[in-house]
Amino acid sequence: MKHRAQIAWIATAVCILSFMTTAMAKTPKVHLTGPPKERAQFVNQEFTIGILASSFDYGWVEVISSSGTQIIPMERKKTNYIKFTPAASGNLTITAVVMMDGDARQWQSSITTTVYPVDAKERAEWMIQTALSCVGSTDAAKFVQDTNLRTEDDWCAAFIGWCAKQIHIPYKAGLQAIFAGVDVYDGTSDPILCRTCKGNHKARFLADVLDPSENPQPGDLVFFIWDSKTKSQLAAHPGYLENWHGNANHVGIVTSVTDHGFTFVHGNIRMKHNKFGVAVNQSTDAKDGKTYADWVVAFAHPHYDYQSE
Repeated sequence: MKHRAQIAWIATAVCILSFMTTAMAKTPKVHLTGPPKERAQFVNQEFTIGILASSFDYGWVEVISSSGTQIIPMERKKTNYIKFTPAASGNLTITAVVMMDGDARQWQSSITTTVYPVDAKERAEWMIQTALSCVGSTDAAKFVQDTNLRTEDDWCAAFIGWCAKQIHIPYKAGLQAIFAGVDVYDGTSDPILCRTCKGNHKARFLADVLDPSENPQPGDLVFFIWDSKTKSQLAAHPGYLENWHGNANHVGIVTSVTDHGFTFVHGNIRMKHNKFGVAVNQSTDAKDGKTYADWVVAFAHPHYDYQSE
């Protein structure tokens, strides 16, 4: 009798274990493995969505962007690789969904990634948005982290380079600069007499300088010279007036333009408590009057249209 009870108990345990194993084996699982977070995605450039899934009967991938929602069916296999080409910039939410026949439940895995623009006008808009999002910040260490500058150095040019990196504008577009310089006299063959200016000239911005008759556009760079004709400035830069080569000492990003002047955002500006940070100001492009610059040297249009090879 005792022997039979043991056999019955064992049989029951085996049945329960078998049921649990079967139930566990049939529980769907899904996990998005891509696109990789460390790789930037761009408009009109294909990338791969990776999905690991098991114990499901059918599934799909839902991609939500500013251009709409797209449903892509998954194959019934453990690994799915789906090619996708984003049509618009901005946040992209990717959700993989799996289900079992006869079960209303859904198992999901989601990620959100950013799609960066490649269009020149849109890049300019993103530059402005990125720069304006930093207004009030005094975190100089963040803006100079990828340069050889110290936090106490002038970092107005480094701030613009930092903004360009955040939206993945290619390095060769010319927005990565250490010094606030631009070639107003493009192609000059005259030697640069000032040793400091010569070094600055090599680490300047690469941008198309606007003719004085042209109006700047949002996203353009504006170059200033502070105290342009003081004795200290002339003493520090021998040959500066005789052979001027686009050396400026401050730069900002134009955010808006009106008939009465323009608005710009710039870094390394003295703020409260003697700290230096990012600010928005207005200028009438006048040498005299209430403006942040003694002299607006030039406006320049960056190579926002540059595409990586």
